Amino acid sequence: MRLSRKQLLAGGAAAGAYASIGFLRWPGEAAQFSYKLANDQTITHPMNVYTAEAVKRIQDATNGQVEIRVFANSALGSDPQMISQARSGALEFLQVGNNILGSVIPSASLLGVPFAFSGYKQMVASANGPLGAYIAGAADKVGLRKFAGTFYGGTFQTQNRVRPINVPADLKGLKIRVPPGPLDVATFQAFDASPTVITIADVYVSLQTHLVDGIEVPLPTVQNFKFYEQLKYCCMTNHSYITYFTFANAETWQHISKDLRDIIDREFTASSNTATASMGEQEVTIESTLRNEGMVFNRPSVDPFRQIIRGSGLYGQWRDRYDPKGWDALEKTTGKLV
Repeated sequence: MRLSRKQLLAGGAAAGAYASIGFLRWPGEAAQFSYKLANDQTITHPMNVYTAEAVKRIQDATNGQVEIRVFANSALGSDPQMISQARSGALEFLQVGNNILGSVIPSASLLGVPFAFSGYKQMVASANGPLGAYIAGAADKVGLRKFAGTFYGGTFQTQNRVRPINVPADLKGLKIRVPPGPLDVATFQAFDASPTVITIADVYVSLQTHLVDGIEVPLPTVQNFKFYEQLKYCCMTNHSYITYFTFANAETWQHISKDLRDIIDREFTASSNTATASMGEQEVTIESTLRNEGMVFNRPSVDPFRQIIRGSGLYGQWRDRYDPKGWDALEKTTGKLV
């Protein structure tokens, strides 16, 4: 039987997850607390690389009391499924992108507002600052406890196999995959594209079968998931950003003693800071790697794209639809957008 690419990726991720944590098992007695942490990214993503180091440090610092097993690459299900598992307690720890988190915490979507930030550092400052604090309060209400640090996931660019995107009109009619977040759908509808919601684990096959002809993801995601095998053009639109939040199931968290919680807090925060810096460095160098894989890059003026979004009235709609108070928290970092 020939396995699909999705099955291979999922199986490889699960195997990689187990392999990466196998050495973490404490010799002798079993851990007092054994937990699962899951996300949708590949094991080579900086978030997973540095999370693996964090869980090792946690196990060392707790003298083997706390064991956290990492399940990468959607090995435990789609993002909506993992969110549900984390809220119910079936999954103790979750790392999830702000765009998808917006389905249960609307204000989290605001970190992905296109053309809102001057760069990823400003976005991270908002995620770790005023808007992040507001999201933490909203998370408490849905059974999730947010950790202080976030993992920068990359700057969104626009990739496709059909044509270079030089002006907004080049997006018209383009079948483009977007993640499960209504803000992403609305953004590309404003450009008269044809957005289709597809989970990250299904993107490669969707490109392979021409269900879609384009995507909008950060460059490291193009490389890690080998999307360059199905794409040719990359337009550096720099239109939005993604950051990954780390959550604990709130009830699980309360059953952990304060001294152990402090260790877990400390190590996850440290790993998020290191991973964010690593991701920023990767994005500087990864373009040349993708060029060598045959991708063609262009850098259009982003002003015409930005003007369409601003002129569409979407900023005001998103403020009112998602959370006016969350929008106020966003503008504490970005300045006035509406």
